[in-house]
Amino acid sequence: MKKAVVLGLVLLVSVFSGVSVFAETVIKYAHWNALPSDPYNYVKAFEEKNPDIRVEFMQIPEAEYSQKLRSMAMTGTAPDVLCLWEADLADFVRAGWVLSLDDYIKQSKELSLDDFIPAVTQLMQLQGSLYGLPWCFATEIMYYNKDLFDKAGVAYPGMDWTWEDFENAAKKLTVESDGKVVQWGCDALGFQGLWYSLAGAFGDKIVDEQGRFSMGSGTREFLQRWFDLTNKDRVVASPQVTTSGVVSADLFMAGKAAMAFNGSWMTSVYKDIKDFAWDIAPIPKKARHYSTLHTGFFAINARSGSKDAVWRFIEFCMSEEGQKLINEAYSNPSARLSILKKGYYRVEGPKGPRNWDAIEQTAQFAEWGYVLLPPGLTFDIVKDFNAAILGQLSVDDVVEQARNKAVDILGEEKVAQ
Repeated sequence: MKKAVVLGLVLLVSVFSGVSVFAETVIKYAHWNALPSDPYNYVKAFEEKNPDIRVEFMQIPEAEYSQKLRSMAMTGTAPDVLCLWEADLADFVRAGWVLSLDDYIKQSKELSLDDFIPAVTQLMQLQGSLYGLPWCFATEIMYYNKDLFDKAGVAYPGMDWTWEDFENAAKKLTVESDGKVVQWGCDALGFQGLWYSLAGAFGDKIVDEQGRFSMGSGTREFLQRWFDLTNKDRVVASPQVTTSGVVSADLFMAGKAAMAFNGSWMTSVYKDIKDFAWDIAPIPKKARHYSTLHTGFFAINARSGSKDAVWRFIEFCMSEEGQKLINEAYSNPSARLSILKKGYYRVEGPKGPRNWDAIEQTAQFAEWGYVLLPPGLTFDIVKDFNAAILGQLSVDDVVEQARNKAVDILGEEKVAQ
């Protein structure tokens, strides 16, 4: 009798308090980033709107993230919600470890494929179905020092800039004193994705419609031009490469380079610049407009016993409320066009940037490209790219070696002729 009374009281309390006493669905979610603090904690926001679902968050260090998730998937212990890197998504799809999202999207009142950047549909066509949704994205763009442009009387770059415009500007913006360059027209390339974005701008597909490695004449032409700009024209800074293959100096931030190519995430780093005005623009066009996209894809573990609950979480994260929290927390734009335009990701400093249209414009033509390939392959090739600019390898040798390495790792059938 006493137990019945207590249960009745508990039920009454739960009705008036809104707190459920019944079992909730628990889903596990993994990410390489820690959850942002309030008010940007999107997991907490989801749980508040969905009290019947609890998200058990698991942070895996970035350095071991990919291998850890693969190991967990092979042993059947992967979390319900996966945020997979691009190359990992392709492998998880092939292994049958993730679920198609096609039916979920069709039934969703919140999401429509028409509202996503073009690269999402392109990836869906490549993989035959939609297996993941970008939690946000980043891309590569061009940065420029407005003060140095003004001083040299050079017009600011825009969407209509060609590679020839870039080269001419770099020459006008380079300053020498006593035979020594004291101001570079453009900084050296640091982040590895830049090499592939510029090779893509010169016409190479990087990854073609069949998902094959595809680099050749465009890469060769780009490397030769970059070598000449660095060593003959002396308007691009020479690589200062560390043992890890990364350029160690940032001459743009130091005010010693008028232009630089870098990731869009650097806007949140450069925002603290106080010594000069600066802005951003799309990568100049050569054979075409091209840039690389970077992201993690929300995916459903095919072995999850709570697939509908997982989809509710993903759908919330991709909703405007969820995307606003994610964009503001990490300063990365949404892959949903309607939300991208609202600019929740924008973080401006006292001197820049102002031309946020550069991000939206780039999103219209950017592709996943090299990020769909194994990181070990693409990073190794970049070491050779730097060696070519330093005169340690010929351009032809670099391109030939890149193809041979791709064949060794991917197999002949995954490398375009």
